[in-house]
Amino acid sequence: MQALTFGDIYGRIMSISFDRGSAMRKDKLCEKIIEDNYAAVFRFCNARLRGDFYGAEDCTQEVFLLFLQKKDALDLSGRIDRWLIAAASRITKQYIRKKAEQTAFETGGIEDITDSSAEQNERSELFDSFTDDEYNLLIRYYSTDAELRGELAAEMGISVNTLYQRIFKLKSKIRGR
Repeated sequence: MQALTFGDIYGRIMSISFDRGSAMRKDKLCEKIIEDNYAAVFRFCNARLRGDFYGAEDCTQEVFLLFLQKKDALDLSGRIDRWLIAAASRITKQYIRKKAEQTAFETGGIEDITDSSAEQNERSELFDSFTDDEYNLLIRYYSTDAELRGELAAEMGISVNTLYQRIFKLKSKIRGR
């Protein structure tokens, strides 16, 4: 075993303290970024959610939580505000989608709506225009959570893109009636 010199030990101590100092500077920089951009991100989320104050607050907090989780991988010296707004855009889209799904679930969806016999006949004719495979695809697609649609596509032996294309064609078929 080789003996360590004073210079080796001093160098190791300095590198450890430098790393700690670097981490402390990065934490201070993150705090400043949050402080400088919080209001702008909140305004963006509030506008996207059309005045839903509590939803905008939740989305803003999610943006900065994501920022803190990814701070080591991000270039904090650049235009980080662009990254924050892009993240806010994705998070508000997810929020809107989840809120719409929750509202549909709470209101009971299509099953609880009472229709006249004419509307029931029209719906029956619409479903009769689908093949069994198309009908089953629609039922399985809308019965699956958005996060699990990749698994549905894999189960069917197709790509997620192909799944979305098929659903788009079926929606177009419905609109064309």
